[in-house]
Amino acid sequence: MTAILVAALAAPLATTSVAAAAGGTVTGGKTLGATDIACGGSVPVTVTLDAETGISGNPVDIELVLDRSGSMQSAVGDLKTAAKAFVDIIDEATDGSLDGVIANGSRIGVVSFADGATVDAPLSSDANAAKAAIDALGASGGTNHSEAISTGQAQLAGSLPGNSKTMVVMTDGVTTVGSDASDDAAAARAAGTVIFGIGLGAVDSTEIKDWTTDPDATHYYEAPTPAQLQEVFAAIGAAIVVPAATNVTVVDTVAPQFSVSGAAVSKGAVAQAGNQLTWTVDKLGTETVTLTFTATHLPAAGGGALAVNPTVAYTDAEGHVVTFANPTVNVRGCAAAIDVEPEHEVNELGTPGQTHTVTATVTDDFGDPVPNVPVGFEILAGPNAPGAGGANTSGAGTADFTYPAAQGLGGLGTDSIRGCFTHAAGHSLCDDVLKDWVDTTPPAVTCSPTNNPAGGTVPPAGNEDGFFVLTATDAVDPNPQLFVSDSASPAVFGGFPSGTKIKLVQAPGATPNQKAGVGDIDWRITLNGDALVHAVDASGNQSAPVSCLVPPAPK
Repeated sequence: MTAILVAALAAPLATTSVAAAAGGTVTGGKTLGATDIACGGSVPVTVTLDAETGISGNPVDIELVLDRSGSMQSAVGDLKTAAKAFVDIIDEATDGSLDGVIANGSRIGVVSFADGATVDAPLSSDANAAKAAIDALGASGGTNHSEAISTGQAQLAGSLPGNSKTMVVMTDGVTTVGSDASDDAAAARAAGTVIFGIGLGAVDSTEIKDWTTDPDATHYYEAPTPAQLQEVFAAIGAAIVVPAATNVTVVDTVAPQFSVSGAAVSKGAVAQAGNQLTWTVDKLGTETVTLTFTATHLPAAGGGALAVNPTVAYTDAEGHVVTFANPTVNVRGCAAAIDVEPEHEVNELGTPGQTHTVTATVTDDFGDPVPNVPVGFEILAGPNAPGAGGANTSGAGTADFTYPAAQGLGGLGTDSIRGCFTHAAGHSLCDDVLKDWVDTTPPAVTCSPTNNPAGGTVPPAGNEDGFFVLTATDAVDPNPQLFVSDSASPAVFGGFPSGTKIKLVQAPGATPNQKAGVGDIDWRITLNGDALVHAVDASGNQSAPVSCLVPPAPK
């Protein structure tokens, strides 16, 4: 808004206070310059006040009734300046723009009087036409107040039904032509017209006050000299216009997840104390004013859908209640969670060279992957503890940790594996997973013919001598135990280590027994039936039986 309306609204009255009229309105808004920002990024913020003067929201038809009698010759120049400035005040107040248009339904007209009264500019929205009519005024003749007021009221009587009616009568003398104007003024007031009176110089104030709307204190003005006319007209303009608000204070508190910089206002002043901005404006007319600043996200605060300035408090002298929206910005890319997979996996412990891989995925508050985050891994407990590693997350937000499995019986058990990253706030976020290394595979068993300790060679197929070597191998247990059971009785012998050599004797009806062998034969085992050999490892896995067949003892 230009300085014209501001100066008018601020102008002191010559002798009175501002008259009460329809109040102005103020609404608030808040917008963010982006819906999404990166972690640690910035977002422009705009806080808006949309103000509307009383006249803007409540249209008024205004009739200027101006004295051009001969006594005004020395003052007519000041009158023209003051009256045209008044038109500008109304022009700008109705839409916030000094553009020659009385907007939003209000209108203005000009009636001038001396011996009689003339309509110099009918009521219209054309501010320039009103000012041209004022510029054309010339002073001569007597003073006919009755015809002046009745002519002005005749114009207002034809005004728009929804418009209020206001008449501003300016004169520098007493009635010299026509009848007393009191009845005309009373009729105008009775029709709903609000009458303001301006007395210039040594006037009969009692006469003018008789015309004006009560109370006189807010509707009668005196200008001791022509130079003061502009001040008086400005004061009446302020009374008609009614500022949208005065003594405005907006306190904007920015959320602690952000820092604040670059605060600026289009009107008034702004002061910053940390994350609190205090915006003050003396007066608002019909205008839109803004507070702008930049909010920069603090990564340590974490991301998500964040309200930038959730608290905006508004106050003014008129007691308007103004509320503001609370938009949020999506702060993306702040590492917020970690998920390590597989959650729980079971694997058979097998041959040397086995490895296990876990994958950590780091995501933000929206579940999207976050790259370049250092992730540390640690085997907290289990057969492969301690163990550790680390990697930065890829573009897909993943980091892998691969470790070799310990072999043998010592490699059995459950590894507890933890993956962690350090949050920007300084604390660790972790996820634990489990890896079970198990042995469910039974040993492999053989029962192979071997040599006769008496010096013979390994017998041909059929092994009539009954000499065997028993072997058992297992991927985990280096020493599985071998057992020999009797197919024809409950007898079981063992356990024997792998490589045990035995002499098998089949003797139906005899008592199965085990005796020490001779030479490199470890045991002599007598059975009723066939020998069934199986092995059991340290995990309790039992192999399927393998038959060692020998012919029965000779009769």
